[in-house]
Amino acid sequence: MKVLHLDSGLEFRGGQQQVLHLATGLARAGVEQHLVLRRGSVLERHAAEAKLPFTTLPFRFEGDLASALKLQTVIRRFQPQIVHAHDARTLGLAAVAWAMGTPSRIIAARRVAFPLRRNPLTAMKYQSVARRIVAVSQFVRELLVASGIDKRRVDVVYDGFDLNRVTHTSDARQGLGVAAAACLIGCAGQFVPEKGHEGLIRAFADIRQVIPNAILVLIGDGELKDDYRRMVQQLDLEGKVLFPGFVADLGSVLPALDLFVFPSLHEGLGSSLLAAMACKVPICASRTGGIPEIVQDGVTGCLFNPDDAAAITQSVLDALRSPQRSRDLAKGAANTVAQKFSVARMVDATREVYANVLRG
Repeated sequence: MKVLHLDSGLEFRGGQQQVLHLATGLARAGVEQHLVLRRGSVLERHAAEAKLPFTTLPFRFEGDLASALKLQTVIRRFQPQIVHAHDARTLGLAAVAWAMGTPSRIIAARRVAFPLRRNPLTAMKYQSVARRIVAVSQFVRELLVASGIDKRRVDVVYDGFDLNRVTHTSDARQGLGVAAAACLIGCAGQFVPEKGHEGLIRAFADIRQVIPNAILVLIGDGELKDDYRRMVQQLDLEGKVLFPGFVADLGSVLPALDLFVFPSLHEGLGSSLLAAMACKVPICASRTGGIPEIVQDGVTGCLFNPDDAAAITQSVLDALRSPQRSRDLAKGAANTVAQKFSVARMVDATREVYANVLRG
């Protein structure tokens, strides 16, 4: 089996981490691979460290003809049986190769919690070009089916977390520079509107009135970072809300937390939730998108209605006031990750999709 992976992400977000997990796992299984990545991306550096063969292209936009022609050259040279486009931009470029008659079978990944756009190009990419679509959750699969995709052409493969990448709690706290007595509440995600950080910050102002030693750690970066810093100042929370920046290895930070809060408004799955679960950190998360597929309310965590600061406040206070129950839920969550959301399971499931496509 020969597989060509395509990814145009500059940052090292959940999708790029899963590409790296998948490629390294397939390499251990003896699958011949080549990666085509965006020039200057973080994934380029990780691929080099993992000794994965790769080519870089500009990937400036979906209709980037220069990148499409260079991609066709890579396909002719490598002659993959499978071309796995891990985002919409690279699927568009793979469509050019398809139009030029490549014999490779093209597979599309779909991670976002939004329906397909209703236009001829999108219809062509997902209806004609992609032999199969790999959805990150049942929720995303249902969105694809509602958008007109035959349900028999959509497979669900959940993200996986590397269970070996978990740091001791004391080391993680020391790395953040937080006192042992602090009540540490954390969140991880890109600073964009759909991640819901604004509601969490506003809720935290109320939480501090009840739990004065609470500290909020917002792990991530993005376009709204300055806005959130200003909001923290306006709410008189300076020094109580920490911005450690983007952290690629969440397993080195999350064990420091007393509670992980995920306030996303729209979410295909939520890979950072898997990291928190694996680290045995109690969870409060939005009841939206694919999140309820990995966090069972009252079984492996607590769910609240999205875009509701009052609901966030109540959920967090309930979890912190019942520490033993929260720890029990966290243990159940860790077992769930080990059984259903390991990297090995994700790699095996994806490989089975490839095999089914090759069998026709």
